[in-house]
Amino acid sequence: MEQSYIVDLLNLGLKPVPMVWDSVTKTASSHCIAHSKITSNNYDVTNFHNFISNLAEANGIGIKLFSPFGCLDFDLKNTEDKQLFDKWLQAVNSLDEEILEKICIETTRNGGYHVYIKYAKLTSKKSLAKGINGEEIIAIYTGGTLSYCDPTPGYNMYHNEWQDLEELTDDQYDILVSSAIVFNLHNDPFNDDKEPIKVEYPIEYENLCIQFDNNITDDVFNILLNDMGLFNVADYKYGKKDKYIAYLRKGSKARYSAKAYFGAKRVLLFTSSIKGFPCWSDRQHDKDHTWNLSPTKILYYKNDKDWISTIEEIKAIAESIGLDLVEHKPVTDQGLIPKDRLKFPYDIFPEAVQNYISSHNFQHEYLAGFALSAFSTAIGNSVSLLANEGYNVKPILYMAVVAPPGASKTPSLKSMFKFINDVDSDTYKHYVSERDKYKQELAHFKNQKKGEGMKEPEAPVMRQMVINDSTIEMAVKILKYNPMGCCVVADELAGFLKRMVRYEGDEKEKWLEMWSGGNIKIQRMAREEDVVENAFCSIVGGIQPGVLDALSTKENAHNGFYHRFLFVYPKPMDKPNWQQYETPEHIKVDMANVFNSIFYFRNDKCVYRLSPEANDLYAEWYNNKNQKYNRSSTDDPKGIIAKYQDYCLRFALILQVIHDEGARLFIVESKNMERAIRLTEYFFGNMHKAMKVLAPETPVDKLSGNHLDFYNALPPSFTSKTAIEVAKNYNIKGPNCKMLLMRWSKQDAYILTKSGDKYDATYDKNF
Repeated sequence: MEQSYIVDLLNLGLKPVPMVWDSVTKTASSHCIAHSKITSNNYDVTNFHNFISNLAEANGIGIKLFSPFGCLDFDLKNTEDKQLFDKWLQAVNSLDEEILEKICIETTRNGGYHVYIKYAKLTSKKSLAKGINGEEIIAIYTGGTLSYCDPTPGYNMYHNEWQDLEELTDDQYDILVSSAIVFNLHNDPFNDDKEPIKVEYPIEYENLCIQFDNNITDDVFNILLNDMGLFNVADYKYGKKDKYIAYLRKGSKARYSAKAYFGAKRVLLFTSSIKGFPCWSDRQHDKDHTWNLSPTKILYYKNDKDWISTIEEIKAIAESIGLDLVEHKPVTDQGLIPKDRLKFPYDIFPEAVQNYISSHNFQHEYLAGFALSAFSTAIGNSVSLLANEGYNVKPILYMAVVAPPGASKTPSLKSMFKFINDVDSDTYKHYVSERDKYKQELAHFKNQKKGEGMKEPEAPVMRQMVINDSTIEMAVKILKYNPMGCCVVADELAGFLKRMVRYEGDEKEKWLEMWSGGNIKIQRMAREEDVVENAFCSIVGGIQPGVLDALSTKENAHNGFYHRFLFVYPKPMDKPNWQQYETPEHIKVDMANVFNSIFYFRNDKCVYRLSPEANDLYAEWYNNKNQKYNRSSTDDPKGIIAKYQDYCLRFALILQVIHDEGARLFIVESKNMERAIRLTEYFFGNMHKAMKVLAPETPVDKLSGNHLDFYNALPPSFTSKTAIEVAKNYNIKGPNCKMLLMRWSKQDAYILTKSGDKYDATYDKNF
């Protein structure tokens, strides 16, 4: 294969992978490039010599597809309709003849077709049409997938060439997609008799939203669609089993832009041209139903994901049609619902963060908690919130993720802090280079001859954001040289806490001070004092439920130490079976871009303020929490409420900065305050759960997991035989059950009272 051909493709922005193709086995016997190492930005015409080897034997080629390039693959062996491609091409051409000028087409070795396109909004591989049994017929490939192509034996480019590819418009892309989806025969979510896919809402609004979705009229649903710019296609030809109504975006040439299901009150968008609304091409995988829009979700996206405005419009529409909705409590005055409050409100994050979390095979609550800490660290001292005169709030978080051993706490932590650790790694390499240079210059300075007048060089400073575990003295020394702030990352938080207690002096008090972000001073005999002004240092780590009480020593019960901690404490999921998975490249890139937009401003300090609407919302929530504070007769609730009222402002600031993306607004908007309030309520629920361990009212409060479920399932009075039978339901074996009964019956445990002899004992529950 000629090198010039590879160069030509690279100059077009493509990522060609030369290979040796075996015509007998119809497979690549070897690749001239390790294509797994190729990313969207590390392989181009300037460096392809570093990748390619043995080009002379190559007789085939593959294109590793990254946006804006993609391939519609028509796998006709999976359908009885061998004219399907011709029908699709005819439909596309009848709607917009210009499309054929912008694409290139080849036949494949299996009698199918590849249609290569150029469209900037492509992200990852997506299925367009499947057979009745789920066999893939049409799919779009991109996002790092490899497509074999001409001149590989069996592949023939017959319509246009690579250099003829031109960027498609949104409308042209919609035509390609909507014309392909027509051939899908598999699993229409509404064309069978199944219940429509459930749409998830924040628990604060769930009841009201479901009432609205289930009871609005067809006329109102049609008006909502019209407001989106969608209108009924009067001359659309329906199949016998079709239960949808075809809608078309105003001005579009496509056959349809959306399917509206009036029975289920759902709409599925197949156009990416309606700004602000999720559509088919935004799916991350086949089970992603975020584009399944209910009436409430239509209003939610119309109102730019602002739940307050959405709820107000729902009430206005309901009133206009005489629909009585059962009033819900406002988000600012929610009661504690422990079970529901343990559902993390993922919608507080931008979609890039939500997609990154959902792409992992770890428990998502862990990732979400570590994400908050990572964003806190990335922001650091670059922003503060002037909430009131003299009341400056920093996004400092003390975060504890509570999970049993082996529950992927550490991988979750590493995944979220990867973007910060990458920056720290680069700055460390720079520091090492500067340090070596400094040593050379210092040697020259010391060896200079008298009168040369060389100035003593300044030692370089190591910049970092992550401190891997630390005493307060070491943290303060590091913070002196990192005024924009750091985060202590303790893989096992219990060890960090024990060291804090073990060291003499005022270590714990200094960490209490650090939480407020003021000035920190360390003074020791015979040492120079260390002072950090305007300190910023978050803490994050994982901790096991069995050692959670390390936070609640007698001293901590009075100094409010654990009141400053946020707990992510979900019910552990079953450990999944081994499964290889890989987060799609575009999801990693999108997440990296979120962090990069924060890093860009990290050395610039600015002050945010609350918008009037955000201030009113916070004041209402704050005052309702004050009522609970004033009614409380013990210190724990008072301390927690006071600290979490502060945390709500910190969350609002973090969320605003994340959503600001590349441009800082310097104002906390009401919708991010609303998100912060819901997030704070989530942490109130988790603190409620953690307090059973930290400050138990009864010995039973210290039980957790299947031990607690087992205890609750036991009758008030029982024999060991009964207990063993009950224990089987909770995966507790007989010998372990007997051990628990013995332990719980001891006088110092006081969970059970045992009576009778060893062989005929009965047990009574004390609580």
